[in-house]
Amino acid sequence: MAKSIGKVLGAGGANTSRYGAENEILNYLNSYDTGVADNTYKNMANLGNQISSRLNNRPGYIYSVSGSQEDAQRAENATYRNAVNKINPQFAAMRRQLETKLQNQGLSVGSEAYQNAMNSLDQQQAGAYEQAAYDSISAGQNTYTNSLNNQIAAGNFQNSAQILPVNEILSLLQNSKSGYDVAMDKYDIASQSDKRISDNRQYNNQAQTKAGWNALGSIVSMFSDENLKQNITEVGRLYNGLPVYLYNYVGDNTPRIGLLAQEVIYINPDAVYIDSSGYLKVNYGLACK
Repeated sequence: MAKSIGKVLGAGGANTSRYGAENEILNYLNSYDTGVADNTYKNMANLGNQISSRLNNRPGYIYSVSGSQEDAQRAENATYRNAVNKINPQFAAMRRQLETKLQNQGLSVGSEAYQNAMNSLDQQQAGAYEQAAYDSISAGQNTYTNSLNNQIAAGNFQNSAQILPVNEILSLLQNSKSGYDVAMDKYDIASQSDKRISDNRQYNNQAQTKAGWNALGSIVSMFSDENLKQNITEVGRLYNGLPVYLYNYVGDNTPRIGLLAQEVIYINPDAVYIDSSGYLKVNYGLACK
């Protein structure tokens, strides 16, 4: 076959076996002890199965929180009392000052002007009480919100603490391989090397075929008389069945590849003719068809 000729010519030298480094990694993975990691993952999987069976009842986990209504009420009451404790003496003093002022102006108690002034002061005091009530409600709401935020923060901290051991285990396992990890690493290495080997074999076959046909096709005609050759060894066959030989001419030690005219004449007589020297020549362009 033509590819055999190419192989004799040395065509196609891509590596068709695993590299030493690939074998070393595979040997290492084959001897890698995955027992500890496998057992750890198994324990975690079992724990996960147990937890999944009671997701609605997991002790130690906080699923809902609320602010303290008691704290809010205490803040509201305290804020209102503080405001009233300031308002009462303030307006008591203002009332005495107003009474003195009205008397100095000659307005008698019960007169219309006197009563209007007192009503205005009473309205101011009522507005102060309303503002105090509003401020106390706002203080209660703020206290409730702060209490709720504190409960949320505490709940999140407690829930996070529940999974700290799991995260610690996963962190410790980062540099350990399970049986699955080793199997996937071996698969990746083997599949990559197998693809490279397959590609290289395909390349070698193509290169050898091309080299063989180039070696034969580039020769228009040459002496192929068996009587001029020695050390004749068959190295392959053409697609038409003709044997291809490695040989050297008598008196010339240069290795060559070619056909024997005495055989070609039986397959394709048009490709053989007698040279003026009396020896047979072969037209390789015709013989190789």
